[in-house]
Amino acid sequence: MPLNNVRTTEESKIVKNIYRIIIYILAAAILFGAGFFTGHETAQTAAPEQSANAAKNAAALSAVISIKDGSHVLKGKITLSKDETAFSLLQKFTNKQHIEMNSSGNGKMVYVTSLNNKKASKNTGWLFTVNGKQPNVGAGAVKVKKNDQIVWHYSKF
Repeated sequence: MPLNNVRTTEESKIVKNIYRIIIYILAAAILFGAGFFTGHETAQTAAPEQSANAAKNAAALSAVISIKDGSHVLKGKITLSKDETAFSLLQKFTNKQHIEMNSSGNGKMVYVTSLNNKKASKNTGWLFTVNGKQPNVGAGAVKVKKNDQIVWHYSKF
């Protein structure tokens, strides 16, 4: 009997060890599975969050443009792109709002000849300010920064 008891004790130790190993494997599988599914959900929900962040950043990278022609004021917020100028912002705004705009020249030397059906003449024309100051260069040379306020106004010279 003692020999039989030893085998039973030895067998029970082996069975206990096998059960422990099985429990450890199951626990690891459950933890791994939970981590996999949690990571999978994060990957699926990350795209909308990234889109929302991109939209917030785009909204944050904007400037306000106004057109004042004496009797009317048109105003809007425009999203900035890389190397945006006061003139390119005006082009975006007028295209978006379907406002008539013509110019002559190009690049840094561009000049607005007509805006919102008001044409420049010998003594009048379109001037602009950035944050309340009139630059001493053309609209094509002025780089616009986040939150800048650009105002185009029809004025006598």
